Amino acid sequence: MAQTLTYLYGMAATVYLTTCLVSAAVRWFHMCRPYDRNPSYYYPGRPFVTGAWLSALALLPYVFHPESADAWFLARLFFLPVTIYHFTLLLFSYFGSVMEWKKWRWPMVLTGTPVVAALVWAVVVAISPGEQTVGSALPEYVLYILGGFITFICISSIAVVIVWSRRFDPDDYSNPSDFPVAQAYRWLVILLVNMTLCWTGAVLNDPTVLAVIQLIIAASCVVFVISALHPHRNRPVGQIQDVTMPSHPEHLYQRTMSATKRKEIIEAIKSVVEKQEAFTEQHLTLQDVSDRTGYNRTYIAGIMKSEFGGFFTYVNSLRVEHVSSYLKSHRKASVGEAAEAAGFASRQTYYTMKERLTKK
Repeated sequence: MAQTLTYLYGMAATVYLTTCLVSAAVRWFHMCRPYDRNPSYYYPGRPFVTGAWLSALALLPYVFHPESADAWFLARLFFLPVTIYHFTLLLFSYFGSVMEWKKWRWPMVLTGTPVVAALVWAVVVAISPGEQTVGSALPEYVLYILGGFITFICISSIAVVIVWSRRFDPDDYSNPSDFPVAQAYRWLVILLVNMTLCWTGAVLNDPTVLAVIQLIIAASCVVFVISALHPHRNRPVGQIQDVTMPSHPEHLYQRTMSATKRKEIIEAIKSVVEKQEAFTEQHLTLQDVSDRTGYNRTYIAGIMKSEFGGFFTYVNSLRVEHVSSYLKSHRKASVGEAAEAAGFASRQTYYTMKERLTKK
């Protein structure tokens, strides 16, 4: 019976390792066309995610010798601090690239140094011949200290991504699909579930529990790969260069702008967005309005907030009104047709946005 269980432990680890290697290969070699023309934009963080999955090769000692105490400690170490570190790396490498924020790299290098050192040490011990050397209080102490530290970092990264998602959507894009907000929340749910599983396996210290956890996390890897095959940044390929971050706080325009200039910019915004019906463009951004009016993006953003309730609210309010007028003038048109004509991605997006604006 014990031998059978040991065999099953090794098989579960093999399934997990194989899933990680296949996921790494798919993530690195597969990119949909025409998005493969600019992988750094449509598939941000791809090298880091691929490398994280390839690190599962460290589990080979446990795959071949699940009965070894050294290999068992290696497996526990991999699924507590190491895997949670990978989650943090995934978040910052992807959404840090989306936000064009590169300062995350050095903190992640410094944070990952003790994790990598502990993993290398555990691998060396696991493959070294001779007596088993783990099981003392020190490795357990290291395991939980590193796990708690990396978990804190990961939770902090989750908070940062949530802040980014809430801020970036209404401030810069007229369509929520242009910034992967929905995908961000889906990934955060997967991440939190897997983090809980990692801690459960470490605390219970049971090979059977860890075997089940490995299979669940392997399944989540498959879900992640499938969800990431098609890019979740829907900006048209030819307009990538328009995606920029503000270089100055929007409130500064109030100090330097005269009433006449303010009125000119308001009229220019109305001319582009309302008269030229730019709001019907599904992927309209604040940068687009800035480019077409010829005024600084900082000024446009500030006036959008003070005069129109914000870019997102302004544009989608016009879209909701356009749907109503379109249905009145096109009696045979469906709500879906009217929604797409107004700039919404779908009928469901229209209903969601209408409800959201009504509550607001």
